[in-house]
Amino acid sequence: MMRRTESETPRQPSQTAILRYLRMHGPAARIDIGTATGLSPATVTSLTADLMAQGLVQESEGGNNNGNGNGNGNGNGNGNGTATTRGRPKVLLDLVPNAACVIGVKITINQIEIALGNFKGEIERSIEHSINTRDLGANELTRTLIALIDRFLERNRDFCIHPPAGISIAIQGVTDSNSGEIIWSPALRHRHIPLVKSLSERYGSAVQMSNDANCIATAISQNTNLHNDGDFAVIMLGYGIGMGLVLNGKVYNGDFGTAAEFGHTKYQPDGPLCNCGRRGCLEAYIGDYAVLRDACGVIDLPDTNNLHPSEEQMMDLVARARRGDTGLAELFRHAGKVLGYGIANLIALLGPKQIFITGSGARAFDMMEPELRRGLDEAQVPELSRNPKITYLPWDKDLALQGAIGQSLLRHDENMFQATATVRD
Repeated sequence: MMRRTESETPRQPSQTAILRYLRMHGPAARIDIGTATGLSPATVTSLTADLMAQGLVQESEGGNNNGNGNGNGNGNGNGNGTATTRGRPKVLLDLVPNAACVIGVKITINQIEIALGNFKGEIERSIEHSINTRDLGANELTRTLIALIDRFLERNRDFCIHPPAGISIAIQGVTDSNSGEIIWSPALRHRHIPLVKSLSERYGSAVQMSNDANCIATAISQNTNLHNDGDFAVIMLGYGIGMGLVLNGKVYNGDFGTAAEFGHTKYQPDGPLCNCGRRGCLEAYIGDYAVLRDACGVIDLPDTNNLHPSEEQMMDLVARARRGDTGLAELFRHAGKVLGYGIANLIALLGPKQIFITGSGARAFDMMEPELRRGLDEAQVPELSRNPKITYLPWDKDLALQGAIGQSLLRHDENMFQATATVRD
């Protein structure tokens, strides 16, 4: 790898690269930072000294063998982060957790969750609120969020001493990440809500919003235990069907801010009605409301709200299918087949290296997967078959809020150094 001299290296992008490397990989030695970023030792030393002076990076002593401080090295270490060779331990660099705090907000049907993230991207604290979100109009939604965020900040002044460096919102549905508008969400009755504009007036310009699938994609891209390199897609199953797409290391939103709406690609013209108002979308076969709707034609379900099924209702259907209800089992198998056809189209168009399937709606993935594979084989043109790795991520950890924190920090890094460059100019 050719290294640039310090005079040839733009400081702001390189400092941003160092911060993002440390955020992803944890404590690391200067030499390992240089190897990963392509910066010369002298440049790394100079840039990290700058970051330390700004209170963003700090030194800590670590093992002299594994280079990443997390006990996963394969050199002369013993696997627990303790050196087995003699000599002075490497001095590792790490981010200062309280150098900045950011706020993540997740809006789902009848629930608003708020989290406080530190500069390393770790969630320090979070709180959930049960609220009838579909009763909130545009103004009521804005007022409710401001009240909840203000109360949350007040209760956490011991950590978030300064105003938050950014606020990022993850929401179910279709959003315009350019304008900050909620185009449509199953959590809300109203459409075209300019939420970011309203919140920016209260908290400043560092407010952004994305759909929950894009936030999950961000979280995965920043977790080397899940993903390392290459383009990938995240398909989120739940009330609806979302997708996050990462190309060349960045979440792809498209020119209009609404790209990768996988759930609203078509499976069959004039098929069942989708919640978007059109027919034949993938979501109209796979989404929770679609599965529950079809289940009503198979078994008697008293007082069922087809449009807004609860987790308890969906888990009951899964349990019945596993206990031998062949009609319900067939619904999940058919959903898997439809998903396989959708993935075949995705592979033909983009050829991602890896596809993740997650979300609460993947609760029956074991029943869906055989037909998913069969549908994929049926739909793929053999000459276009690339066989990307398909990975199921259990929904035991909600990555949407983690990704919202990550998105806010990515924006903060850029804004921070742009501001510094403006002051110097």
